[in-house]
Amino acid sequence: MDRKSEQHPRPPVSADSFIYDPELTSPEPPPHLTAIPEGALAERLRPLIAIEAVFERIFYVLIIAFGLCLAALMFTQVVLRYVFASPFVGIEELSLLFGAWFYFLGIAYVTRNGEHIHGGILTMVVANRNAIRAVRLAMTMLGIAACVLFGYFAINYALFEIQTGRLSSYMRWPKGWWSASLIIGFIGTALYMVLQAVNQAVDLVIHLREETGE
Repeated sequence: MDRKSEQHPRPPVSADSFIYDPELTSPEPPPHLTAIPEGALAERLRPLIAIEAVFERIFYVLIIAFGLCLAALMFTQVVLRYVFASPFVGIEELSLLFGAWFYFLGIAYVTRNGEHIHGGILTMVVANRNAIRAVRLAMTMLGIAACVLFGYFAINYALFEIQTGRLSSYMRWPKGWWSASLIIGFIGTALYMVLQAVNQAVDLVIHLREETGE
């Protein structure tokens, strides 16, 4: 049976995803909602969405830049090590710097787009679409709690590194440059998860009212 998914992920995926077996899931489960609202809610929050779009573009450019720098460093180190037999130890520190920023900015960006891993077992055993929406909202709330907990310790460590002025072993650069990625990454991820929870809560309320005929 030829079936087109209703799930529409955001760029850079640019393709329908979350295809379900029609024999196991009929009708298709409700789409995964992201942190960015759509439809009527998006119209009411247009100024907020416009501001967020600026941050999204900054995140996107930085992720691309750090990724390219990391790739260039790895290539340079391979050439220095195996062609000239003279590796530069500082590249290892720089690769950790670019890798940390690439990774933690990427966490926030993936959370924004809703492209992190989703489990699909729930949709095989629960037929009620609003029940699925409620469970997804609960999982987002648990995700927020986990992000806040781990973010608290990570940010405390990052602030300690920045305040003490520690330097890296070889390059002698402030280690706060590495640790600052934790602050931006966890704060960005937590904020996007909160926005996603709000979006999911509004969507659940709307569909509950439709179900009860209010």
